[in-house]
This record gives sequence, structure tokens and C-alpha cells, in this order.
Amino acid sequence: MSAGKKILIVEDDPIIADLYQRKFAAEQFTVELAGDGSTAMESLKSHRPDVVLLDLQLPQVNGIEVLKFIRATPELRTLPVIVFTNAYLGNMVQSAWKAGANKCLTKAICTPRQVVDVVRLTLAEAQSKADASPAETSAPPVPEPAVMSAPALTVAETERDAAFQGEVRRQFMQTSPQMLVDVRQRLQAVVKSEADAAYLRWIEERAQLLREMYRTLHSLTGKAGLAGFKQVAQLSSALEAFLRELHEAPQNANSSSLRTFAHAMDFLSRLLEIEGQAEHDPTSTPLALIVDDEVFSRRSIISGLEKAGIAYVSLDNPLEGLEMLQRQRFDLVFLDIDMPEMDGFTLCQKLRQLPDYARTPVVFVTGLNDFQMRARSSLAGGSDIIAKPFLPIELAVKSLTHMYKARLLPADRAATGSA
Repeated sequence: MSAGKKILIVEDDPIIADLYQRKFAAEQFTVELAGDGSTAMESLKSHRPDVVLLDLQLPQVNGIEVLKFIRATPELRTLPVIVFTNAYLGNMVQSAWKAGANKCLTKAICTPRQVVDVVRLTLAEAQSKADASPAETSAPPVPEPAVMSAPALTVAETERDAAFQGEVRRQFMQTSPQMLVDVRQRLQAVVKSEADAAYLRWIEERAQLLREMYRTLHSLTGKAGLAGFKQVAQLSSALEAFLRELHEAPQNANSSSLRTFAHAMDFLSRLLEIEGQAEHDPTSTPLALIVDDEVFSRRSIISGLEKAGIAYVSLDNPLEGLEMLQRQRFDLVFLDIDMPEMDGFTLCQKLRQLPDYARTPVVFVTGLNDFQMRARSSLAGGSDIIAKPFLPIELAVKSLTHMYKARLLPADRAATGSA
């Protein structure tokens, strides 16, 4: 099916592009690379491939614009396009479907073999539609979710995949530590000069630093997904989305959000070591409890948990919350501090006395973020605080950091420090 088929891979990271080029060439595809959106559109003007693999998050001309160009060009309207996106950037995913993507793949969780299988299935679907209704080939394709269903691999294919995956994994382990160092150095520059934020020059410099950090994490996410480091890829993907929002709204890059980012980066380094030693792939869906008497606060917490893929129970009464904790085991707890009948500090102290809750991460949600509040939350048994108002993606990052630490480092107290 794939022998002789032409694929255009649009990817700005040269290492990721090279890995996909080698993978598809080994699968008997004819491969062409484009390192940015402008180059991709120029290439498409001169010749039509059989399928396009498109990263949406490209510099300058982004993937959405390339996709719109394809669907607006009569000769390309039915061209199958598979896009890579970030699951934490919901608006981008919706834009991709609206622009005419055939399939949307999450870069953080797709192995090279899965990507090859989706490309083959997409080509087969396109051929089947063309054979069934040749008179209607001018109509743009109807977007469909990616369905993983492919024939079983031969022994030779399995061995080739294992060898390729092993090489990708070793390469990732060699290059990823320096990528984390680069992000940390830029983060230190952002924090160190925060007092100068009133000056226009520094605002521009900070925007540039955030942009560079974002591009590095985008690259790290893609490489981690390729290498099979699923949890590193998921946390990196959330941090990438977090940075994107901070870059688009610099006023949100405050001390609280930057602390959240810094603590997550510290744990990301540890997570890289853990996944490098052995594969960890938890199958159970984590469950969080929210106890907050403010409806808007609960909605914000819920939005963050949904981004992180964490199930939840939401309550507005602390006494009901305590009763629920006695009946159900939760992996993560969010508590408002000022509540009627029982404040969050008291509820946390009672929670710590329950069986199996000695190390459960507890995050206080508060409008205050000073030293006194952090000290009180720690004395009450809290693991962390998050200051209102907060971005849902910040809460998602904080939740993932605590969840992974609690699961992968059970001997440690499930806290990453107040933020």
C-alpha cells in the first residue's frame, strides 16, 4: 500500500524531521521535508504528494494557515492531511478540524509505528472514497478521528521497529538533559529581572525568552513522544501550553505562575531519569476531590483537571467532603481555605488522620499568596497552594506534577513546594 507513495512532512525541528524521514523511508515511502509553512506551500504549488504530515505549531506561517491553503487550492482540496497538535491547546485542535484536517494526532503520545499506521489507514480511506465516488473528488474531506487499527506486523517489521525505537530512545536520553538546562537558564533570566518588568525593553526581552522556552519544550515534547517517554511527553506538553498562554498574555507571568513552572521543570528532570530507567505506564485514571464553596472557583479547578485528563468529584460543603474522603480513595485534593462550618486547614488536618491519606497531595486554593499563607498551609498538612485567579493550564501543570510525583516517588512526601 505504501510502496512508492509520496509523503510531505512539515516539521521545523530537524532532529524530529530526520527521524520521521528515516522511518517512512524504511516503510517504502518517498519522503520530502519542509522545515516551515512557507516552504511547505511552495512545495505544494509545484507538485502534489499523496499525503501530508503537518505539525501545527510552526514558526511564522503556522500549520493552520498551511491547511487552509491546501483546502483553498482546487488541485489539493482532497489531499489527505494528518496534523500533530497539543492536547492541552483545545482551540488549536478545533481550528484544525474546522480547517479540514483528516486526522489529528497528539504528538506527546504517538509512537512512530502508530503514526505510520495512521498514515497508511488514511491513504486507504482516501483511495476507498475515490473508488466509490469518482465524480465527487472535488469535495473537501470530512474530518475523522484517528482510529488505531492496522494489520499485525511481521517478525522482521517488529524487529526493525524495536531497533529503531531503541535508537530513538538512546538519542533522546543524550539530548534531552541539555534541553532542560536551556529552559532553566532562560527561566532564571525571566525571574532574575522581574523587577525591571516596567521597562519596555525588558518586556520585549521577556517575551523573547518565553518564546524560546516554548520552542524548546515543543521540541522536547515531540522527541519524548517519539522515544516512548509518555509521562515526560505529557508533562512537557502541558508546560508547553502553559508557556504559550504566558507568552500571549505576559501579565499572567507573575511570581505564582513562574513558581509553578519552575517546580514542574524540576520534577520533569526527575521524571526523565525515572522513565529512562524503566517504562512506567499507569493504566488507572486518577481521581481528584474539589471542596470549594465558590462556584466560579470550582469551575476553574474543573477546567484545569479536565485539561490534565483527571477525573473529579466536586463539592461545596467541607463536611460532605470529609464524609466523601472516608468513603472514596482520591489521588489529589483541592481545598478552598475560607469555607463555612469548617475551613480548609481544619479539613486538611482531619484528612491527614485518615488511612491512606498521609501522603496524598493536597492543594489549597486561595486569594492570598504570601509567606504567611504558605507557612500556614504547610503546617496544616498541605502540599501546595495556588493563588486566585489562576489559569486552568497552570492548575493542570500543578496537578500533573503532584500526580506523577505521588505515583512514581511513593517514598517521598507528595509535595513539590508551595507555589
